[in-house]
Amino acid sequence: MIIAILVILILFWLLGYGPFTVLHLILFQFNGLAITIWDALIFLILIWLVGSLPSPLRQIAVVFVLIWILSLLGVIAVAGLSSILLIAIIVGVLLYILSGGGR
Repeated sequence: MIIAILVILILFWLLGYGPFTVLHLILFQFNGLAITIWDALIFLILIWLVGSLPSPLRQIAVVFVLIWILSLLGVIAVAGLSSILLIAIIVGVLLYILSGGGR
C-alpha cells in the first residue's frame, strides 16, 4: 500500500511540471500565491501517505507536511521550499521501504 502511494506521489510530482493546464486551475489565493487543484491533490495524497506510515515515521512526515503547507501558503518564504520538502518526504519513505520497513 505504501509503495502504491509513493508511486502515485512521485508521478504527481513529476507530472506537475508538465503541460496539464486543467490541474493548474486556481482554487484560491493566499498571500498573493495561487493554490491550485494540483496542490490540493498532492495534499490529499500526502495525508493518505501519512495515515499509512508507522508511528515514528508518521510524526516526522506530519512535521514535513505542515512545513510544506506553510511554504505553499507563503508563510515561510523560501524559494522552492515546497518542492524540496516534497522530495524529502518521497526520499524518506523510499528509504523506509528499501530498509524493509514497508512489509
